[in-house]
Amino acid sequence: MDHDEISLSGKSNLEATPTASNDNTLVMEKNQWQETVVDDTPTIKSNPAASEGDSAAAPTSKFTFHQKITFLSVALTSLSTWSTYSVIAVFFPTEAAAKGMSPTVVGLVFSSFSVASGISAPIFGKVLPLFGARFVFLAGAFVTGGCNLLFGFLENMAPGATFTAFCFAIRTLEGLGSSACNTASGAIISFTFPENVGAAMSLLECVIGMSFAIGPAMGGLIYNAGGFKLPFFVLGGLVLVCFAINYFLMPDHASEHEESGSMVQVLKIPAIWVLLLFLCTSTVGFSSMDPVLSPHLQQLGYGVVGRSLTFAAFGAFYAFSAIPLGYIVDKKGCTRTLMVLGAFGTVIGFLLLGPSPLLNITPSVVLIGVVLPFIAIMLAMMTIPTLPDMLITAKWYGVPDNLGLIGIVSGLWNAVMSFGAMLGPIVSGTLTDHYGFEYFTTVIASWFVVVMLIGCFFGVWEYRCGKGRRLPKEGVGVKASSTEEEKVLLLSEEA
Repeated sequence: MDHDEISLSGKSNLEATPTASNDNTLVMEKNQWQETVVDDTPTIKSNPAASEGDSAAAPTSKFTFHQKITFLSVALTSLSTWSTYSVIAVFFPTEAAAKGMSPTVVGLVFSSFSVASGISAPIFGKVLPLFGARFVFLAGAFVTGGCNLLFGFLENMAPGATFTAFCFAIRTLEGLGSSACNTASGAIISFTFPENVGAAMSLLECVIGMSFAIGPAMGGLIYNAGGFKLPFFVLGGLVLVCFAINYFLMPDHASEHEESGSMVQVLKIPAIWVLLLFLCTSTVGFSSMDPVLSPHLQQLGYGVVGRSLTFAAFGAFYAFSAIPLGYIVDKKGCTRTLMVLGAFGTVIGFLLLGPSPLLNITPSVVLIGVVLPFIAIMLAMMTIPTLPDMLITAKWYGVPDNLGLIGIVSGLWNAVMSFGAMLGPIVSGTLTDHYGFEYFTTVIASWFVVVMLIGCFFGVWEYRCGKGRRLPKEGVGVKASSTEEEKVLLLSEEA
């Protein structure tokens, strides 16, 4: 049985009332599993989302008003802040080339945002319980919006070193603000939806995916209508408007001053590294398109509008596929299976996208239109399950389940996602600059093969040999320790 299915199946066992039975083995197994799950229940001091309006007797709504307002607040800002990363995808490579930048340097400019975000995300996750999630969230949004406005003035900079230096400086500061905002977003969502982390995060990923669709499309269309400055003024203004709304709209929750979580304790878990590898690889695949896809589409005859709509479709398919995937993660729990299948599908997609010299296929507009949506869906299959699985895994290994853990996991998740977003443009820009687009897609596909195999072999090792082996729901062959047996037999006798 898939270990992640087992991890998430504990809920039904927890809800069952223990009863006396002549089959002591069955009683032992049932109580043992129940005890394991109870140890993993959240220990957060107070969670308004779980206490306001929830009635076990007559639930009228799956989510409370508090949860809905919180998600709306996070979604508004996530949509605008992630759009600031992707808004330059369509037109900036062309403008930067006119200012004397090579494709490799353009890739580095894209990556500078992610470098700053990746380095700072674990730090923000560590200090999140000390300053409060709401403060970190709002401060990050304010910095991101201000930097986006400043980027619009770079058009007036002299070509060459001056233009390049200011591009790096502003994108780096913008990455810091975005890191603070997004790390706090993940923590707030996980805190507010403790029983539906997969579904809530999938909806947030849907919003993020839409930002990758809206950002390039809006940037390209507004640039086509008003030049270089206008996209940054519009989007930067939108971020600041969202900041002002959220200042009054976002509930003051997840702001208790608590002890920070232990990052070392989380990183000692082998499964965490495998999950982060899948997350990083999927983000590399997504972000690698930014500096190289637009020139490739231009060679195939796409105009500015056509390129903008292509980026929009790519992000939209990623976004809308996140919703059913989040439902599957919450209800079925097959996180590792989804990630491996997503990696396998991405291999096929990138080989066809180039297309790879190994396939001897002629590139065409129709092929691009079919393959890009397929790649987006496969990348979502790799990304969506990672955060819920990280939380489940950390709690299984005994990490205290509180805001400190949520902050650490959210910080690591955003850091690795940012690292992948940094690495993707560097790899794609460098490979395309020296060898061509089709060789870049072949190299990326090869790396996805390696990651897929690592996931398969690790899953077998963890279940058969590793410390992280989960207890089967009905596995009568799994026995408790002698101490646990004594507890369970005593409980069964009392029942």
